Amino acid sequence: MRSRPDSAPDSPLSPEVLAELRHRYAMLSPSSLENVYSDAWERCKLERGRLPPAEQIQVLVTAWKALRKMK
Repeated sequence: MRSRPDSAPDSPLSPEVLAELRHRYAMLSPSSLENVYSDAWERCKLERGRLPPAEQIQVLVTAWKALRKMK
């Protein structure tokens, strides 16, 4: 049986890391936060059926939530 090419565990960010990320995003200007969101969006795109890591999805969602709070 073939092993998966990426056998690293897909672990989410810890609550402490998420809190720090939210704090950092709250300090950014709208244009900088839009850049963070765009970068996260690119990293979360599906490539040849490969799902993005959980932590990258969390970064995308956290940036999205911060953008919504700014609007």
